[in-house]
Amino acid sequence: MSGLYRLLWTARSMFAPIPFDEDFSLRRATPADYDFAHTLTRSNMIGYYRRHGLVWRSDLFLASWNGSENYMIEWADMVIGVLRLDQDTDALYVHDIHVVSTHRNRGAGTYALETAQTIARQRGRRSLILRVFVDNPAARLYERLGYRAAVNVRTSAGSIRQMSRLVDS
Repeated sequence: MSGLYRLLWTARSMFAPIPFDEDFSLRRATPADYDFAHTLTRSNMIGYYRRHGLVWRSDLFLASWNGSENYMIEWADMVIGVLRLDQDTDALYVHDIHVVSTHRNRGAGTYALETAQTIARQRGRRSLILRVFVDNPAARLYERLGYRAAVNVRTSAGSIRQMSRLVDS
């Protein structure tokens, strides 16, 4: 391989898309995970909050954290995201799903949502429900995974879309 060709190949490889990776795991969050989850969630959501005229409140995040079932998404023994769930007698609610920017579009979100589907099935829930800001591109992932828009509402949380899907049997 000539020097110029090798240089061009190296430059092309540096900017090539990161391949899909299936080596993810989910573990229950511990108190030590709170700061990571808070920081990641805030950094991922702050743009939406600003666009929708909302103010981030760490006290409300803490209260929600304490009342939710929290998981950390890991890849290669590294925490790369958070999945937060709530439930009632009929549904499992995906309260939050966040992945660090360097690991997006590699399958972590799909993995987390498929795991939520498994959890819902094991618990006998009939549906999975989540909410997403209307301008959040993650809605495309949710649609690919079978979520359908239920309603668009203007609430104190801004313009959000509630999406749901039936739990596979």
